[in-house]
Amino acid sequence: MVQVLVLINAEKVSVLDVVGKLEKMPEVLSVFPTFGRFDVVAFCNVGNRESVRDLVRKIAALQGVLKTETLVEL
Repeated sequence: MVQVLVLINAEKVSVLDVVGKLEKMPEVLSVFPTFGRFDVVAFCNVGNRESVRDLVRKIAALQGVLKTETLVEL
């Protein structure tokens, strides 16, 4: 398993909608809205490093997501 932290900028009116959509994704272990540089933080697990790209693309495609920054466990 590879642990991934996805930091998300979302449209202000969509933050809670984005959180709700992320909560339904099986890879997402924990997700919450934040104040500061990022609007949403998602802690995720994927099977391997190759799966990180697929997960990030899936998150970036959600309505309301403006951009993401991803941190991958070494």
